Amino acid sequence: MITRYKLLILGICLFIAFALLSKYEDRAVLRNLDFAVTVKLQERIDRSAHLRLASLVGNLMEGATFAATPVFTSVIIFMLIGIAVYDWKKKKFQVKTLIIPVGFILILLAELYGKSIVHHPSPPFSMIKHPTSMFPANYVNEQFSYPSGHAARAIYVAYMGLLLYLRSKIRSKQLASMAHNVVPMMFAALYILLVAISRIYLGEHWFSDVVGGLLLGSAVGSFSAWVVW
Repeated sequence: MITRYKLLILGICLFIAFALLSKYEDRAVLRNLDFAVTVKLQERIDRSAHLRLASLVGNLMEGATFAATPVFTSVIIFMLIGIAVYDWKKKKFQVKTLIIPVGFILILLAELYGKSIVHHPSPPFSMIKHPTSMFPANYVNEQFSYPSGHAARAIYVAYMGLLLYLRSKIRSKQLASMAHNVVPMMFAALYILLVAISRIYLGEHWFSDVVGGLLLGSAVGSFSAWVVW
């Protein structure tokens, strides 16, 4: 059973994990892991006998990246708010749902702060896949890459979408009788996974950048869920 207390504890634990990774991400063991994961992932996808359509794979990865850009995810966040901010049955505004865009803005600020304070060099240009392709058309090889804003936004958007979905089903007492609840959960997990893999495969973030982004997004998501639930 999901409780507000558990969401708060989860958020605190995730934030502590993010802070610890931010402090120790410059350790040699993590740098070596970052390089190994990027090289292995790129080689595994590019050379797989089952994935010879390199352009198709590249488009899928770039599409996943586009689906986690600030503009795209901002649209999704405001769509969620448009749906959740007013309770049509009780005919009153749900003011606490406004924490969702606030959390989204905090993630953007935390990303900028992290890249200014945690000087984790971005992957070299030689590792970048398709730097001149249409997606992302606004590609910039930033000097520092920690944490991954795409990963943070992806998991936050998925978290908030599932939160509002499950909350509506619980309130309408439909959750226990709906076996297809697993479908939106799987869709959210697939979205997060594709974004995370795409950032590493395209050579725009290291593994630790993506993990840091996921921890940041899920921590803020848990705090937002604690308020909304």
